Amino acid sequence: MDWSDVAPHLTGLAHLATASPVGEPHVAVVAPVVVDDTIWVFTRRSSGKATNIVRNGRVALAWRPGPEAYLWGDAEIVQDLDTKKALWARPDLPFDPSTFFGSVDDPDYVLLRIKPTRAVVMVPEDTGVRRLSWPE
Repeated sequence: MDWSDVAPHLTGLAHLATASPVGEPHVAVVAPVVVDDTIWVFTRRSSGKATNIVRNGRVALAWRPGPEAYLWGDAEIVQDLDTKKALWARPDLPFDPSTFFGSVDDPDYVLLRIKPTRAVVMVPEDTGVRRLSWPE
């Protein structure tokens, strides 16, 4: 199974799970953007998820509705203005970032770059559910 078999199923809103420095779980609804083999999440530097990722970059995401999809990966904070501008300007965003973050140069607006390490998607078919696992 290739990443290209899994990525098209990672659409819509997802729940992002992080852990605080003392291991307390934190879950937030996010609108991930899949670009090639990277998951991008718009957020604020002051958010709980960003604060947690600074100390522990391991994350998990779960998508619903649609095919049940789970992804695990390593996240980092991206503050580079050119990268933020490029993502902000994408025509396929599921939301208008200015309604959440004001302007692209707001210093509190950051991106989470998530590099997937594994993913599972449960794809409904006429004969039942087919489990896609990456990597196999």
